[in-house]
Amino acid sequence: MNGERALQKPATSLAERFRNPNGNPGEVFVMAHRGAFLDEGRVILPENSVPAIERARRIGCDLVEIDVQFTSDGTAIVMHDPTLDRTTAARGEVASCRHSDLREVPLVHPETRQEFAARVPTLEEAFLALGDEMLVNVELKTGIEAIPEIARIAADTGVSGQLTVKSNLGDATRFERVAEIISRTPHPVDFIPVLIDSRDGLEGMRTACEILSPNCVECIVDYGFGKDAGYNLLARRGMTIDGGPLFSQEARRIAAERNLRLFVNTLFVNPHIPGHHQWNGGRSCELGRIAPDSVYGFWIAHGASVIQTDDAPFVLDWLKASGFRG
Repeated sequence: MNGERALQKPATSLAERFRNPNGNPGEVFVMAHRGAFLDEGRVILPENSVPAIERARRIGCDLVEIDVQFTSDGTAIVMHDPTLDRTTAARGEVASCRHSDLREVPLVHPETRQEFAARVPTLEEAFLALGDEMLVNVELKTGIEAIPEIARIAADTGVSGQLTVKSNLGDATRFERVAEIISRTPHPVDFIPVLIDSRDGLEGMRTACEILSPNCVECIVDYGFGKDAGYNLLARRGMTIDGGPLFSQEARRIAAERNLRLFVNTLFVNPHIPGHHQWNGGRSCELGRIAPDSVYGFWIAHGASVIQTDDAPFVLDWLKASGFRG
């Protein structure tokens, strides 16, 4: 028996499986948006907080998405907005505050203003809440120049292998700038470019792959109401019929060739709000509660193997019931 055990390969880690989709076909990763702070649409924990990150880990999420801002003294804190107004008991711009000013400021419910016990976390505190396996996806709210500092904090807290970083770039010049920054960063950086189909298309995917060689690409399906609708009622209601170019057969071919994960963001965005666009062609978490096969099943069938959601418990249960998770 001892000899047999010596021949056994060590279990492949979550991070290794995430970065090798071709070696782990059919595995679908769930990312909790700003932590698992919602329960059936109700805010039960503060977003972007340590308790929300810990809950994401407890319920079995593979990744947690968080946002980073910097205080005036250069401390990286976890917060979505550039101001404190919506999610804390204080007001003002994050960039105008010292970290010491925020240590005792409670996080609040964004609508009722009820205070939570949790405080504004530093990025280091958020990383320490990940545990040994769950990955983290840091969205760069203050720009790509923050990449080295985020990578340094990850290295100092021992989570470099669990770190992914993402940003909405837009053109080859910005891809090249990210590649340059990463090449000069002494710590590992797993960068996820965010592509918008109506802006970047397949050519943007090819360019991002050529310059950055990513393990994963977030694909935004910006599908407008009535686009190419004809008599199709789904299209008239702004629901993509085929997933668009970034989830096309050619996109899936590129992903297989590059050993690349396609990442869909199923958060609901109201496209009627001026300046807003859909992230998922109308196949969002809101519809997913009613018709999960038409949302999560649709995106998996079109090549998505990473799902970012505000409804992580429901998605995890549906994936398990549908045979995508053990």
